[in-house]
Amino acid sequence: MATRVRDLYIEEGGAVRRLQPAPSPERRPSARPRRKGKTYTKAAKKAEQSKGFDLRYTLVLATMLIMVIVSCVIMLAVQGSVESKERKIESIQQQIQDVQADNAAYENKLESMYSLDDIYTIATNELGMVYSENGAIIYYEDAQGDYVKQYDDVPKTTN
Repeated sequence: MATRVRDLYIEEGGAVRRLQPAPSPERRPSARPRRKGKTYTKAAKKAEQSKGFDLRYTLVLATMLIMVIVSCVIMLAVQGSVESKERKIESIQQQIQDVQADNAAYENKLESMYSLDDIYTIATNELGMVYSENGAIIYYEDAQGDYVKQYDDVPKTTN
């Protein structure tokens, strides 16, 4: 039985092992002579032709890089304007809340300022107003229905 160990064959079977070198493959001369710096196999030619960075690849890569940078700048500008508008909206909302609070305070102050009894006292004593008596209110029917213009005094009696 023979086993291969580092290009050497070891034959087993006797008391002493004999190491024999591996047989070298026979070389046949190539059909084409090799010249310095040139390769003749298809794979080598293809590898030589497909360089990692040619001019077209570099231009496409540069164009894509510029597009990415421009889109990032545009995105940052839009994001900044959105944040600016959000801050303006928040300040306007705060102003609205302040005005609503002021209005509520003024309304409460006005409501607590005069009661109905105070208004009646001022109207009757200071302004000379009186309650209407029965028959003092005259109702008119308007044919047009939108408003009434008064050109003369209202008559005292109705028919």
